[in-house]
Amino acid sequence: MNTVSAGDFIKQVAEMTGESQTRIKAILNAAGEAIKENLKEGKEMHFIGYFNVGVKAKKAQVKLNPFTGEKVKVPACKVPTIKMSATFKQLLKKK
Repeated sequence: MNTVSAGDFIKQVAEMTGESQTRIKAILNAAGEAIKENLKEGKEMHFIGYFNVGVKAKKAQVKLNPFTGEKVKVPACKVPTIKMSATFKQLLKKK
């Protein structure tokens, strides 16, 4: 699988929109910060046609260390989740 760097992505968006790479980078950074703030507040975001971003609470659990076999207590936590839209899922099924 090929990887696209953030710089390459910014360049691609700049070429598609006619905006400067500096402006695109600033917009993406601001969008990232806004997403972080919403996640901190426990808000779910819906980017219709693209994806949903939210927070999922995980319960405390006991797991086994695969190397030592020792039981380890894992505390409860919250994790970010991303669910892709059906449009994206169909796009990947066509290949």
